[in-house]
Amino acid sequence: MLTSLHFFFLFMAFSQFVLGIWGNGFLGLIHCIHWIKRSKISLPDFIIMILAFSRIFLQCAVIFDATNLVLYPDLYYEITLRQIRETVWMLSNYLNNWLSTCLNVFYCLKIAIFSHPAFLWLKWRISQVIACILLACGLFFFFNTMLLIRKFNIYSGYLKMRLITNYTENVRRKERELYVFHLLSLLWTVIPFIISLFSCVLVILSLRRHTRMMQHHVTAPRDVSTKAHVRATVIMCSFLLLFIFHFVFFFIERAITFLQDAKLIMIIELAIPVYPSVHTFILILQNKNLKQAFLRLLWLKKGCMKGGVRGSFNH
Repeated sequence: MLTSLHFFFLFMAFSQFVLGIWGNGFLGLIHCIHWIKRSKISLPDFIIMILAFSRIFLQCAVIFDATNLVLYPDLYYEITLRQIRETVWMLSNYLNNWLSTCLNVFYCLKIAIFSHPAFLWLKWRISQVIACILLACGLFFFFNTMLLIRKFNIYSGYLKMRLITNYTENVRRKERELYVFHLLSLLWTVIPFIISLFSCVLVILSLRRHTRMMQHHVTAPRDVSTKAHVRATVIMCSFLLLFIFHFVFFFIERAITFLQDAKLIMIIELAIPVYPSVHTFILILQNKNLKQAFLRLLWLKKGCMKGGVRGSFNH
């Protein structure tokens, strides 16, 4: 029997789903059109396009979880479906976190201004740096997949042990072992966060230094480089804040493996999609061409789209 709480939860979940699909669909489609019309696509635009499609995948996984939780609660806790759900969550989170990290590193190397030889060496090799990050992502994904398979085996053994024995020391040992694997799987998420945090700090330091220099040479309060610094800072800082918010609820979701509290799961299901949806709209609003195209789509601005969308750093 569905209650008013269930209807409210489904309404909020589907509202987030529509907004997420709308924003990410627009972002991915507009870059696809640009790619087809120009027969080429820049590195940041390609990353954003793949990021948008991966977030659509995440939104679909969330809405499937939400409807399953309300309409088929008994099936929701079934072990096979739980393993499929955790695998989908891991894949979608990996793509989101690492692609966002690649974007943050690109912004940092493209916009930040430092004279240190190591930074200049990286700046001249942006494509190779991004390729190395993606390679590291693949390696971490392989190790995390092995960890996930091992965790599934432990969880299956834990359930069998609880069926045939009482709550003994062996069962408690299995629970502790399972929690350890939960924490290890979360540690891989910290790595892209640290890389993004370091990139954001470098951009902020570069903005501070650049602003001081421009005060002595230019009378205009803000030049093109300053605006690029500010846009990159807004995008990267918003990513870090949303990532922390997302990570906290994702950690809670990992920690309540042995609980079956439907209300707490509903809160988590509503909180986790905030990060991929809000960050997408920030990417749109911080790009002049994407913002204009999006406003035209909303009929808030007259005229139709002309000439496609330029690259991420065009102004």
